[in-house]
Amino acid sequence: MGNYFNEVVDRAIEDLYYCCDNDKAKAAADALLSAAQEGDGDACYFLSRCFSGSCYSWEYHPFEENEAAAYAMLREAVSLGSAAAVLGALRMDMLTPQFRELMPFGSIKEAWETIYEKAENGCAFCQYMIGNTYYFLDIIEIEGRKESEFENRKAWEDWKREQMEKSIPWFDKAFSGDMILAGRNYCHYYQHGRGEYILPEPEKAVPIMRQGAERGHPEWMYAYAHYLAYTEDNDKEALPWALKAAEAGHLWSWHIIGDIYWGGKAVERNLPYAIECYEKTAGYGNDSYACRQLGRLYFHGWGTAVDYARAVQWMEKDRESEYVKYDLLGICYLLGYGCPQNTTKGKLFLEKSGDSPYKNYGLGMMYAEGLGVQENIEKGVEYLKAAGNYEPAKEALKRYKKSLFGVWRRRG
Repeated sequence: MGNYFNEVVDRAIEDLYYCCDNDKAKAAADALLSAAQEGDGDACYFLSRCFSGSCYSWEYHPFEENEAAAYAMLREAVSLGSAAAVLGALRMDMLTPQFRELMPFGSIKEAWETIYEKAENGCAFCQYMIGNTYYFLDIIEIEGRKESEFENRKAWEDWKREQMEKSIPWFDKAFSGDMILAGRNYCHYYQHGRGEYILPEPEKAVPIMRQGAERGHPEWMYAYAHYLAYTEDNDKEALPWALKAAEAGHLWSWHIIGDIYWGGKAVERNLPYAIECYEKTAGYGNDSYACRQLGRLYFHGWGTAVDYARAVQWMEKDRESEYVKYDLLGICYLLGYGCPQNTTKGKLFLEKSGDSPYKNYGLGMMYAEGLGVQENIEKGVEYLKAAGNYEPAKEALKRYKKSLFGVWRRRG
């Protein structure tokens, strides 16, 4: 461990950002709180990050997000002269005129130079911060640059591109030094590019993911497993990485494992086990994909008995507006499967869902039976036919026939 801040802050940085151990993270936060109460500005800054959500830590960190506490600690950190806090506030678009009046630095660049020196001396967290100042072009404000200083617009745009490119060696150093968060922007740079400035080179992101995975970081074992499973279609290699990530506490990895056992390409297909996997991550409350998968499995009775109530329960927890959620959930509300019948809600969900046999079945039943709409058997039959080989739709069609005069009616 280097000597970049004081001993308490240096240790806290190691335990908060170079590993994903929640017990160590809690102890680090306690130590930071004590140091902050004694007037340590850097301790205030790193404590404010603990309250700022998973994007400032890892997905399953042990701290509750608290915007008011984060703001208060950040303000205190700036006023106490934390250079890291100044750059952090700038990155968060919180370096307001009021904050600037509080900071004891003559300029933002003075704070930046303090962090730059620590980065050059080997502090992985500071290397990450310097990388971010280039990556997000905070360097424009830090150096006070303006387009008017350049010969033309192209020269200005070229300069900005060059600044973004400067982020890469800093992210590389930081990530190699186990600053786990540095991999996010490092990877994103190659996967998605940087607008009109940097074109994507997704193949260059793969070694970064693998590097993080081989270092045992749960976030990167998950990312690499996800890439292998869904981009490379390589379930065999994805499975051990997903299992390692899951065992290390990255719950989303369970939905990769669930998919692999659902698909049955690299292992023997096992739907009951897939359900177990999805429930491990869906129960955490923020894995919409796993909730959606469970809704499908319980709705159709795949790997388990049909259980519409549990299907509705899981689909309701899905926070993403995907068609699988809305078409099946629409059927449940329309017909009262596993929940009180609510034709208005059922109609709404069905109409907003993407095209699928289930949507056509639901709309078919809605119009053919006049559920929440004026009965129109002919229109209902058209939807039911469009549902193709979906068995409930085929069964429903048997209830209707066309009269001698070409009018659709229910069979007697």
